[in-house]
Amino acid sequence: MEEKTVTVCGEMVRSLDANGKEMVIRREVSLTETRESSLKVEIPSEDVNEDSESSTVKKIEEPSVTSVESIEIPVVKKDSLDSPSGSTSRAGSSVSATASPMHRNTTSQHGGLFVSAPGKIILFGEHAVVYGRTAIAGSIDLRTYVSLYTSADGRIYLSLPDLGVEKTWMLKDLLKAADRLAAEYPIEEDQPPSLEILVPIARKLSGSCEDQCGVQHLAILAFWYLLLGVAHRKRDLLAVKATVRFKLPSCVGLGSSGAYCVCIATSLLQTAGLIPPPTIVADEQGNLTWEEEHLDMIRKWATAAESLIHGRASGLDAAVCTFGGVASFKPGHPIEHLKNLPDLRVILVNSKVERNTARMVQTVKERLKKFPEVVDAMFGSIDAISLDAAKILHRPLLEENGGGDSASTVQENGLGPFGGNMVEQDHHSLQPTRTGSVRSSSLSSYVGGGKRNSSASVISATSEKGENVDTFSKLNDLCRINNQLLIALGVGHPKVDLICTTLARYGIHPKMTGAGGGGSVFAFLKPNTPQTLLDMIDGELRGHGFEVWQPPLGGPGVVEHQTRPELFQTPVSSTQCSTPASKHK
Repeated sequence: MEEKTVTVCGEMVRSLDANGKEMVIRREVSLTETRESSLKVEIPSEDVNEDSESSTVKKIEEPSVTSVESIEIPVVKKDSLDSPSGSTSRAGSSVSATASPMHRNTTSQHGGLFVSAPGKIILFGEHAVVYGRTAIAGSIDLRTYVSLYTSADGRIYLSLPDLGVEKTWMLKDLLKAADRLAAEYPIEEDQPPSLEILVPIARKLSGSCEDQCGVQHLAILAFWYLLLGVAHRKRDLLAVKATVRFKLPSCVGLGSSGAYCVCIATSLLQTAGLIPPPTIVADEQGNLTWEEEHLDMIRKWATAAESLIHGRASGLDAAVCTFGGVASFKPGHPIEHLKNLPDLRVILVNSKVERNTARMVQTVKERLKKFPEVVDAMFGSIDAISLDAAKILHRPLLEENGGGDSASTVQENGLGPFGGNMVEQDHHSLQPTRTGSVRSSSLSSYVGGGKRNSSASVISATSEKGENVDTFSKLNDLCRINNQLLIALGVGHPKVDLICTTLARYGIHPKMTGAGGGGSVFAFLKPNTPQTLLDMIDGELRGHGFEVWQPPLGGPGVVEHQTRPELFQTPVSSTQCSTPASKHK
């Protein structure tokens, strides 16, 4: 009989030592899975006190699995079994690599691996970036979440309730495919899995046909591509159950696909042990993020997976969703992560007009062909707007130790956010010049999202407030100019005009974000805007039938949550699905 033993958690036992002082002893609990679909729980004996029982082995019959709600064994962080809990520190500080920030209950009701990644908006540079100019993008705190457990029944589960997807596969089919891959293809350690090799296998195993291109099928295909890539490297991978929830709508240019791929890649890579548990505090809630080299691995895998959804992805979405903060991108040049961001919020409005990226790109292309000198000059103006915005957003950090890196880079492949080959131009350098290695804006001496730590800045609170108001004024004007240029390129829409007119009455000048022709619109919010005024704006926009959010800009990238996110606290009802769709069995 074949057996497989997996350590699940450490049982905490309280007792008293010889001096009467309370002490805590951990006993390992192991699950031994047999072919008869039964589980044996083995608890080694411990000399806890005189009444402690000897080692016991209990056999628990596994209930039959009739739905996705199967037995769940939470993914356990190895460090949490071996090390005492670490202390909480400020955002950006590092937790000991062998310490977990907290011991938590790892039963199926409370445990599991919980990962989230932010959405993104293009702040400046749409369409011009397709012709070699600069674009600026930032993370927004509308996140995509994944919960991941190992399952004891030899099945793989993917649940996308917001897309109406519930899928189940057999683990043995994945492992057989992984064995064949290992026998025929060597592993390239520094590169994501080969799309050419894995995608045909992923289509076959997932049950997805080549002509199926709906968002549900593409999400399943990306999941299987990443799953195969992990199994190719770690063929002892356990069966998993992944559930993904979205706080932002899909297909409106807010980076939901990039965030999805980042979440899936992160959770699978960590479950397989290809990246270690995170050790760096990313935000005030104590959520953790990874070291630079591991974030870069996540980014590469997520970029490859996203290309299955959008074609040849630029990597901008995956980079922003992985590292967070605000980034500057120009085709053929490294992505630059801007640091020391001012504390800014945005208002984000979904026009609910479905965008057609390909049609908008074609519209601009035809206008360029008709008026080459005029449109090229417009691209130059948009490029100048992006560069000015980067200088406004990225300012030197004054620290007692002399400061640090001014920006960090991620080498990319020279493709635009809309896919396709780009025209390469000389890059206008941002000031100060970029140096150093990849580093998340939410790390090091920066509070979440690259915003200045009050202890690191020599600017007084009063001047800081005035500086933020001036920053808003400049960015507000740049948004107005950029939006008018986009309208002149032919990518406007009456619904977008209505949003702009409504916000302009409050002194706020929004712009389209993404391809245009509908989709979403954003604007910067003036610091200290009264909540009553924000509520008035929100109500007026919703009265026109629009969706409205007011998320912080430039926050942390991908993080592991130390407690169960709210989205996973209660079962999903049909009314919670933002994008109803028929279920795929």
